[in-house]
Amino acid sequence: MAMESYKTETGRREDLESIEVNPVLGYIGTKFYPVLPVTEKTGSVYYTTLTADAASQDGLARGTALTPVYLTESVATFSCASVEKRYAVGRDEVKQMGGIEKSDKLGGSASKRSVQRTLETALAAQLQTVGSHQTATHAAGEFLAEANVARNAIRLYPGKTAFVCAFTTFNAIMRYTEVLNQFSLAALMLGGGEAKEVIAGSPSALKMILGGILSVDEVIVGDDAHWGVGIGSGGIGCAGVFVKLPGQDEFSHKMDAELGKLVQYLPDGKQPYIVESYYSDELKTNMYDAETWYSIEELNAEAAYVLDELVA
Repeated sequence: MAMESYKTETGRREDLESIEVNPVLGYIGTKFYPVLPVTEKTGSVYYTTLTADAASQDGLARGTALTPVYLTESVATFSCASVEKRYAVGRDEVKQMGGIEKSDKLGGSASKRSVQRTLETALAAQLQTVGSHQTATHAAGEFLAEANVARNAIRLYPGKTAFVCAFTTFNAIMRYTEVLNQFSLAALMLGGGEAKEVIAGSPSALKMILGGILSVDEVIVGDDAHWGVGIGSGGIGCAGVFVKLPGQDEFSHKMDAELGKLVQYLPDGKQPYIVESYYSDELKTNMYDAETWYSIEELNAEAAYVLDELVA
């Protein structure tokens, strides 16, 4: 292997930027706060809020003008902060890895994953923290009744209704007596057998059945590393959130009253995750840098309903 083959190339690496870095549970935060790309680090977002219906004017006399109700946009200011991480692969390790291509993939993936993990944790905290969201504290045996209240509370916001929680919280909910009572019937409807057989056989079927029990369009389960913060000690990971899913269109927040956006600064107008590589002659090491700039903007906080303390 020639010496040059131990050295990565210098510069921007769009091939490494496109790598999927968490293929198992995946990152789900942008389902609730879709990306709004911007070309400036600071600025303003103009968005639509939920407008209550105004009463009609009935039986107006001729010559009486109608009173207009003006529809106006609200505005939020954003300031994107940077998140960066560098990983390194020593020259001697490149051969162990089977060549510079493998080194590039590992180094680029590690740096991008580090940055994305920060964003996912921040998005989870934004959604699960009560803040300005609607909220209630779970009482044993009342989960299905609480779900009815939560759905009703966010009903005026557009979009599909979802229930989201951490993996551990999801497993706890599936063992609630009131859920199991419903679940046993649902399992039989799926073709016979005990509920536990369905649990063992198909996690996607599990989520589908819970969605039916809760009367939501989708059940979304997040990685405990991000969505399970403080489980077992009363942290935000003990919560489940009923939420209206925003549109994924870049400007959907201008048409509908949506929960929020993940504002990401795109230096080149295309890609929010910048990955660069270079070889350090001094350290005899291949360097892999990842960087992004972001700000989470809550636009209509009441489009989410946090049900706290689902896990004791």
